[in-house]
Amino acid sequence: MSLNFSISQEKQLDEIVKKLIKSISAHQIFFFEGEVGSGKTTLIRYLLEGIAKIENKKLFFQGSPTYQREHIYNFKKYDVVHFDLYQVNNSPIDIDEYLLNNCIFFIEWPLEALKSKYFDEALFIKIDLKNKIRQIKIQSRNNKWLQKIK
Repeated sequence: MSLNFSISQEKQLDEIVKKLIKSISAHQIFFFEGEVGSGKTTLIRYLLEGIAKIENKKLFFQGSPTYQREHIYNFKKYDVVHFDLYQVNNSPIDIDEYLLNNCIFFIEWPLEALKSKYFDEALFIKIDLKNKIRQIKIQSRNNKWLQKIK
C-alpha cells in the first residue's frame, strides 16, 4: 500500500506533515529518497517544526547533516536523529544502539543494508521532482502505519 501526493508549492507540505505527525512515535524509521534538490531536507525540516509545535518548543533547524552525518533534536517524548548518508559509501552503519533509546530516525540517502534490515518496519518516502511538481510517494509494509497517515 502507498500514499501519493503532488505538490507545486512548499507550503503544501503542511498538509502532508499533519498526516505524518499523527503517526509518529518512538523507535520509528523514516527513509527519505530522491535526487539532490528534490526536497528531502525541506520535508524533514517541516516534520521537525511540526513536532516542535506540538511540544510548544522552539526549534533550531541545523540543516542537512551531509558532512556531520547526523544531527540530534531533543524533544520531550523522543529524540529525532536526522542522518544524511549521501557521502557514506556502504560502510556499515548500525542504528540499533539508538533504538534502545526513545529515538525516531529521519534518514536521507539510506544505505541498502539499512533498507534491507528495516524494510518491514520503516516508512519509505520518495520524492520525485518533474516540471516543478513534487511527487511524494509514502510506502510501508506496515499497513497500520499507513492507515494512521491517511
